[in-house]
Amino acid sequence: MALENLKIQGFRCLTNAELELDPARNLISGPNASGKTSLLEAVFFLSRARSFRTAYLEQLVQDGAGECVVVGRIRDVSRETSLGVRCSRSKTEARIGGEPVKSLADLAQALPVQVIDPGIHKLLEEGPARRRRFLDWGVFHMEPGFLEIWRRYQKALRQRNAALRQSGDRKTAKAWEIELVEAGNLIQEARERQIKALQPAVASCAEELLGASLELELRTGWGKDGSFQDALEKSWTRDRQYQATQVGPHRADLTIRFFGKGAKNRVSRGQQKMLASALLLGQLDVLKNALSTDQILLVDDPAAELDQAYLQRLMAAIQKRDLQLLITALGPEVTGLSGDFARFHVEQGKVSKVV
Repeated sequence: MALENLKIQGFRCLTNAELELDPARNLISGPNASGKTSLLEAVFFLSRARSFRTAYLEQLVQDGAGECVVVGRIRDVSRETSLGVRCSRSKTEARIGGEPVKSLADLAQALPVQVIDPGIHKLLEEGPARRRRFLDWGVFHMEPGFLEIWRRYQKALRQRNAALRQSGDRKTAKAWEIELVEAGNLIQEARERQIKALQPAVASCAEELLGASLELELRTGWGKDGSFQDALEKSWTRDRQYQATQVGPHRADLTIRFFGKGAKNRVSRGQQKMLASALLLGQLDVLKNALSTDQILLVDDPAAELDQAYLQRLMAAIQKRDLQLLITALGPEVTGLSGDFARFHVEQGKVSKVV
């Protein structure tokens, strides 16, 4: 799979841009604040209808514009498909093949994209929510039924929390626990399968990037002892106090151990970036092997926080993988990368192909 053509209108500083992309490697260069990152952000937006830079989609709409539009053409073997996402300050719409999507998750299924950006260290540094999203993105692509299970769980969780807020009645809340526990256990099992597949892949990537061991452990969100149902019973008093369910898969976390110890707050920023990159590359390797589908990797300013040795290792690891790469840099060359690229230059929001 490859993104062949990209059209952008009114997206941040990019008023009108169109790119014919190489199916393997694309280098986007230009000065700071020229629009390089916005271009990658537009590709990410086409895949997920959200940004990797902000939670506020209205910030994506160019000042003075009523909406932003990103359209892409993807090719998988011999089949072409168009994707489009339109975002105004009040709503977001998406189409695949000219037809409205039933769910924005259909975009992610059609165009799997991951990103290594200067904020990737947050995967280790911040709280569990980011690590859950990382893990569930892989589960979503590996197990087609996962999204429906997650929706079942979220609906039951909302209803139980509503009961806690409105009355705090145990009987009313308990009516939703059968569905909550059933869906929650299925989520846990799917995540465990994903961890089992991820562990050797990320360990290999960590060895490749850092010459170090990396171990993953899934924390359930309800403790090691007892079942999810037991945990709900024990947490009832606390749930009533906080008027929200305090245990379950929505509180799970992915523990990452580096040299046998928790990586969070124990390693440098550069090492955090390399460890997080090992997680992403390992995940892409798992999907590639399981689905035989090429992935798309966005790399924004790879030199940030990395010395020359780390940068060369990271670029070597990326370059050896069979994926479509879109990478940004200040200049026309990136340390550690060689070979042919489709080259683009961005300046003051205008994109031109470098011949």
